[in-house]
Amino acid sequence: MEQRSSTQMAARLGFKPGMRVWFHAMPASIRTAIAPERAALEELGCATDGVQAAHLFASRRDHLERELGALRTLLAPNGFCWVSWPDAPAEGDLNSAVVADLAANGGWAQGDRCALDGWSGMRLTPVTAPVAARRPG
Repeated sequence: MEQRSSTQMAARLGFKPGMRVWFHAMPASIRTAIAPERAALEELGCATDGVQAAHLFASRRDHLERELGALRTLLAPNGFCWVSWPDAPAEGDLNSAVVADLAANGGWAQGDRCALDGWSGMRLTPVTAPVAARRPG
């Protein structure tokens, strides 16, 4: 993977030292580029309550929908999630439109985009309801 900036990949994705991060199905080449150990991230073996950031790699809509739904309840209030899918359409049924649709329907707001070694990515943050909408009638 070509690095076009002197800024470490982990920092470009918003990961900060000490941050509790979960990576799901991350390809080895991207692990090398992000370098969680060098970035001093606290890498979690599975998503747990209060996880501050996640990076999900998926090629199928049903799989991503399930993972995003489960992650939404575990993510810290100021947390975020990167979702990455293969650039090659033959490798699955995900693309930016499908990910954007899943995000909108699942209570996520779209953010930055990235390209990583044959994968496209989109940053998502949970949408929180306005205070007035959360109060019972």
